[in-house]
Amino acid sequence: MSNEIELKLQIAGRDVWRLLRLPLLNSVTLKKFSSQRLINTYYDTADYRLRDHGIAVRLRQVGGKWLQTIKTEGRVIAGLHERPEWESETPANTLDFSELEDEKLKSLLEKILDGAALQPAFTTDFTRLSRVLQLGDGTQCEFSLDRGKIVSSGNETPISELELEIIVGEPAALFDFVRELLQHVPLALAHQSKAVRGFALGASAMPVKAKQPALDKHMTAQQGFVAIATTCMQHLTANEGGCAAGENSEYLHQLRVAIRRLRTAIRLFADHLDAAKMSPIVEELRWLGGQLGTTRDLDVFLEETLPPVITAWPNHAGLARIREGIALRRNAANAASCAALRSARYQRLLLDVGAWLVTMSRQAADSTGGSQTIKLVEFARAELTRHRKQLIRRAEHLLELSPEERHRVRISGKRLRYAAEFFSPLFAAKRSKPYIEELANLQNILGVLNDAATTKMILSQVADENNGEALAIMQAWVLGVSQGHLAHLPQAHRRFLRQQTFW
Repeated sequence: MSNEIELKLQIAGRDVWRLLRLPLLNSVTLKKFSSQRLINTYYDTADYRLRDHGIAVRLRQVGGKWLQTIKTEGRVIAGLHERPEWESETPANTLDFSELEDEKLKSLLEKILDGAALQPAFTTDFTRLSRVLQLGDGTQCEFSLDRGKIVSSGNETPISELELEIIVGEPAALFDFVRELLQHVPLALAHQSKAVRGFALGASAMPVKAKQPALDKHMTAQQGFVAIATTCMQHLTANEGGCAAGENSEYLHQLRVAIRRLRTAIRLFADHLDAAKMSPIVEELRWLGGQLGTTRDLDVFLEETLPPVITAWPNHAGLARIREGIALRRNAANAASCAALRSARYQRLLLDVGAWLVTMSRQAADSTGGSQTIKLVEFARAELTRHRKQLIRRAEHLLELSPEERHRVRISGKRLRYAAEFFSPLFAAKRSKPYIEELANLQNILGVLNDAATTKMILSQVADENNGEALAIMQAWVLGVSQGHLAHLPQAHRRFLRQQTFW
């Protein structure tokens, strides 16, 4: 068994030869390999049991040899893939688990398959150009440029990607090298393996919501931060493609949620993080959130605020003009959002966060003392208590607050909610779940009130004499919605205050 560590990047076909001719690449080339055509067949049961357990099984034909490879679930941080891998030679076009030396893996496969037959799921067929690179800090990696296709049930998608796999050394060197490459060639971090892309081919993609981080009470604060931030990054990158393609607006919403969650995590752990590395990342996350913010505000207006008004006045020409005018602004804002996600600046941000988390992960694993050994569960209790007190203090006399003051209450509630969701795996679910639900209810009411304030700003962009009556209708509607939610606010606040803390 080996532990495969590689950084994956996508490259457009038009940029391939530009990359291969780079003086930078040739200056670090230690050894060139001839090209190989690699044909792979991935196997699974009819109901995809291996896929659902994060396991990939493939047969690869290399010349006259056949190689069987098994990869189990690892982790992906900003294009860096780390997975255990078992590879062995096998008879022609034959899967054979009987010779596996790892008894735990063999037992796991037997349990998952439970007698079910394996069958071809999809194939990959590509040409690989390889060389060995010697990077500045002594790290050696295999540079592989793969070009070809994935084929599944009559559907196919192209492969045009670069893999940098560690031979010896540290992953941080890969991130540094790719930063240099980005100055010369457009590249995009690849967050999915060929196996994941193959299983997804032909399936309907959907926006991905945040998942709970894998935390336990034995972790240190620094280990906890890495786990939480890694989950935030996975949430972000899982929605990146759909957002950049301008698809379902929920992709953009989830991407913004991921950014806010990551910023909240950094804020929570700020006293235990390297400020010199943290500050530039926070600024770039703020930039990215800003690039997406206008689009999200207009989406909320067009998809949530405006439809019930038009349902009530279906033939009102002024409301139709408002919808058309805001839709044009939304399309322009979305184009800017998509451009930001395709930019080199965004790729540098991902590289910076990835390198930071990988370095901290290794530091935390090697740590024997100092602030890095603060227990996560103790840290969680202190931070949850602090944020709860801040929310209670800001929410005092809630109905008497100005919209700006209520917005600050909403931000405090959001930070406490994210913190509670982050740390909930450390505590009993039967206590954390109702607490988070009541907090979310309070936050949602405050969110609707904030959307009402945003709506006033949006309407000001389309105010003219022809839309006078429509604007009056919209303003009256928004006022009615606000008053209704204000009436429910005290009860939601009281219900939250009655909740026992779960930590």
